[in-house]
This record gives sequence, C-alpha cells and structure tokens, in this order.
Amino acid sequence: MKNKSLGGCAQPLWIAATVWVAGAGLAGCGGGGGGSGGGMPLPLFPTTAAVPAPPPAPTSGRAINRDPVAGSEPAPLLSAPQPGSTAAVGNDSEGLYIDQHHATFVSASGLIAHKSFAGSLWGAIKVTGSNWSFNTGTAYFPDALPVTGSGTFAPRKTMTGSYAYGGREPSAFGPLDYMAENALAVSQDSVVGKWSSTDSPISFGVGVSIEVDAKGAFTGKTAGAQIGNCSISGTITQAQPGTAKNMYDFTLKAVDASTDGKGVCKLNTGGPYAGPAAVGLEPAGLFDSNGYFRSIMFLIKAPDGAIVTSGMRKQP
Repeated sequence: MKNKSLGGCAQPLWIAATVWVAGAGLAGCGGGGGGSGGGMPLPLFPTTAAVPAPPPAPTSGRAINRDPVAGSEPAPLLSAPQPGSTAAVGNDSEGLYIDQHHATFVSASGLIAHKSFAGSLWGAIKVTGSNWSFNTGTAYFPDALPVTGSGTFAPRKTMTGSYAYGGREPSAFGPLDYMAENALAVSQDSVVGKWSSTDSPISFGVGVSIEVDAKGAFTGKTAGAQIGNCSISGTITQAQPGTAKNMYDFTLKAVDASTDGKGVCKLNTGGPYAGPAAVGLEPAGLFDSNGYFRSIMFLIKAPDGAIVTSGMRKQP
C-alpha cells in the first residue's frame, strides 16, 4: 500500500494544523523514500524546546510585540515540570518525543507510535535501564513488516537508536527530543471543548473540527478539497485515568458526508482509526514571551494501515 500526503511540502514548524492520510492515493510533493509513495507531509507538531528566535524583520520604527498574546499561556519548563505531569512522575522512557517534523508517542508500558517521512511504526519496545529494543509484533507501515532495532534513552532528554525492516539495511531511529509538553499537567477536562485545524495560516484545503464532551466523546466534520466532506465521531480519553500525565487514547470513525458525489470523504470509512494523542502547544508568535496556544495532536491508524495525524487548536 502506498502512502501519500494531503498537506503539500514542508512548512515552518509553527504550522501545526495539518492532516496526513496513508492509502488515499493522492499525489504529494517529491522526496519520499523507504517504500512510501513519495509524499512529504507538512511538519506536524511544534517543539517547545528552547530554540533561538529568528531576528526580527525591519519594523520602520514600529515596536516589536514581545508581550503575551491574548488567550495564550507560557510554556511549561522541563526543569520545573508541573506537579503530576509525565516529566514529574513518569518513568525515564515514557512521553512525547519529536524530531524536526514528527511526534513519537511512548506509553508508560512501552507502546510506541512513530511517524516518519517513510511511513509509520506501531507496536512496543522493551526497556531495560536506559536501553530499549523493539518487541515481537512491532510493525512498520505502509508495508506492515516486522521491525528489529534497539537504542538508548537519555532519561527525559532524547531517544536514539537504529531500526530495520523487510531485509533493508538499518536506518537511524532518532535522535528524538523529549518534548516540553511532557511537563504539562492535564486532566480529562483539558480536552473538553471545540478544536479545529481550520484556523491554520496554511490549510492547503484541509479542515478538521471536533467538539469534545466531558466524558471524552466527540463529533465533528472535515472539509476541503484534499480531505473531502466527512462526518466524524469518536473518543479521546486519558490513557491513565486519574493521573495528570499528557497522554490520551484517540479513536475516530468517519462517514461520507458528501452530496451529489462532490467532496467525497477521503478518510477510511470501513473501520475505526485508533492511536495516541496529547495536548500540544503551538507558538502564539515569534517569541517565547508571546506564549502558546493549546492543541490536540494525534496519530491514529485504521485496520488497513491508513494513517491520520493532525493538530487542532483550541477554539473559544
């Protein structure tokens, strides 16, 4: 099965509201590898690690806004994590990791979901001390092949190693950086409300909107030339209820909501998608002092291996 991008070519890291679907048969921009369809998805989730801000453009005497943007919040600090957060109480391997463009989710029990340009990797890792290795049953998509590999953790800092699948030569796995969102304490109430990708500065004809109730059930819709008109429903619930760790279980079912054959839903309607999710933070401006907006970021897979990954910003 071939993988394709719905989002176009890579954009700056602060563009987070994008959707990437595997198995949709749509054209992407060139540059893929490792058995992918050549598509290159947009960057997924921004890292809130300390990154030097770009020099400001000339302002012709106007003041540069370094103040907090209305509705934003400061980034949590890994050096002083919020009480109960993954960084405060989790083990040395669990949490959210990121490379230049994609997030990786590692649960407390070692379940892993990883997105790369070539595809995605699902399964589990065995952790012994600071060392990890892929368990039997871990599979790489789009080819659904077993994966071998191993590496190390620098606790609450990085995950590195190598992996191989389908008789291919080993490739580097990482380095993946431990995300600042691990220092964010959350609850089930943290995902209640309206969330949408449609306010992205660059949406490329992709829109996803949901409304989540107090129990984590949601309904919503998609729109846009590259994803079509779908009615969606599902759940987003804490992976470890009663804790403040930033990891959720996300399920989604799609139904074609097109009319007269126009805007046909391009999501898989034959089976539910499932995978991990978390509360992410999108920069509200060019400077850390501008603050961050909350988003829901998720990576989910249908039974046939089709992938949806997105970031949806909290709405008023």
